[in-house]
Amino acid sequence: MAVDFTGVTLPFSVTDLVSSGNALLGLVGGFVLLAMAFVFVPKLIGLIRNSFAAGRKS
Repeated sequence: MAVDFTGVTLPFSVTDLVSSGNALLGLVGGFVLLAMAFVFVPKLIGLIRNSFAAGRKS
């Protein structure tokens, strides 16, 4: 069942869609990076501590 989209016009173009997505990412991107830091920094600290602890054992 194919839908026929001939004669359908959209009020925006692909360029408008990409630019609005870019603007939204610019507004929210800092918060996304902050959330990723809260997730990954403790794992990174644990990895560094474990590597120093493993170095002391040998």
